[in-house]
Amino acid sequence: MIETSLSIYLKIIYNFIVVLISSMLAYLNIEKEPMMLLAILLIIDYATGLYKAKILEQSITSNKMKYGCISKLLLLVVPIVIAIGAKSVGTDFEYALLVGINILIISEIYSIIGNIYSSRTKEELPEWDAVAIIGKKIRTFLIKLSGESKE
Repeated sequence: MIETSLSIYLKIIYNFIVVLISSMLAYLNIEKEPMMLLAILLIIDYATGLYKAKILEQSITSNKMKYGCISKLLLLVVPIVIAIGAKSVGTDFEYALLVGINILIISEIYSIIGNIYSSRTKEELPEWDAVAIIGKKIRTFLIKLSGESKE
């Protein structure tokens, strides 16, 4: 069976993205296991969010789904941006990066549990912004780092 040119192009693009991300993680010395777990949790959160929306009879449009996917994928970019910034300035950000990834993982776990809770009780749990928490942690880390370097 001859494959269509579109499916060949999609396979090429997919493989290029996988190689690019893998190479970036290796170059930036980001542990692959937490990133993989975060990616899996993002998929589970997306699925449970769709289920919750269906149970609560909220509208599910292709636009909402598209923006939901994009926002979830952008969460994967946060640790990579932190690592690129650290590598650019020659600083060891391993601790800050690990904290950032862990906060994102905890945030996704909370979101999954919240989606399941809302599906069962039809009550919404309050959401919290993991990216804001990461920003505060990094800021605190940088302030401590700059304070130590002045002494």
